[in-house]
Amino acid sequence: MSGIRAAFWIAGAVLLAALLVLSAHLAGNTLEFSQYNAGWNGTSQFFSGLDRHHATMIDSPSQLGAYRKEALLLIIAPQRTPTSGETAAYRAFLERGNTIVLADDFGSGNRILRGIGSRILILEGNLSSIDREYADSYTVAAYRVTNESPVNSVSMLLLNRPAPLEGGTPLVMTSIMSWVDANGDRRINSDEVMGKFAVIAKDEIGSGELVVISDPSIFINSMQDPGGAWDNQYLVRDLTTRDGPLLVDQMNSRTRDAEGMSEILHVTKTILPVQVMFLGVLMLAVAVAWRKRLL
Repeated sequence: MSGIRAAFWIAGAVLLAALLVLSAHLAGNTLEFSQYNAGWNGTSQFFSGLDRHHATMIDSPSQLGAYRKEALLLIIAPQRTPTSGETAAYRAFLERGNTIVLADDFGSGNRILRGIGSRILILEGNLSSIDREYADSYTVAAYRVTNESPVNSVSMLLLNRPAPLEGGTPLVMTSIMSWVDANGDRRINSDEVMGKFAVIAKDEIGSGELVVISDPSIFINSMQDPGGAWDNQYLVRDLTTRDGPLLVDQMNSRTRDAEGMSEILHVTKTILPVQVMFLGVLMLAVAVAWRKRLL
């Protein structure tokens, strides 16, 4: 009899595990930068590493009004033109003494920068370099040039298709063996000039601080810890573990992208694990009760 009871418990545990795996599978996707993408180009690791008691997802500009100072807002890979209300909220957020970190290369980052009145501009063209980690010239090495937050804990960063920045105070720059690959052939041509280019820069707006990172892929799964001497993970760590509230923009960011079943499950993502676990326990309880009734 005890053997039969044990078999039922084992079967229930297997069923519960299967339901959990199924829910995780249905909630996933392959969209670049999506927090539901566990592949190399998703941001699932970044979001799973956030302290849910410390980080707050920002879905509307009105939420920013609650933060008076010392909060940090991350805007990763913005994908659409922000509304005037959103840019006004961003600027007011900065003027109150908060910080915005904008990570973008060829998205709508410049529209946000213009809307909040920043001096920084994201220029067109992929940065390339002889100073790189892999055979791909777009995997550019960059180096800290000042001991200022948020880069004071890093020395070298490995970037993937960064854009050059203009304006503001440079914090991290490429080596002199870099160029803007204007024609996309991944080689330096006679009309392309080698030099140093800013890839992280800072600007002051009101009492706040704006930091622009010209490569949002530093937050994707494959780039957070590329190994070797690269300090990508320390930059991400320092951004997300600093004092003060941590806010993650979900109004314009591609990190909120979902599709298919993951889009449906996104709406109920905060209660889905509870539902799955409850269903599994309920089915297990019914099976045990049914078995006892038959005995």
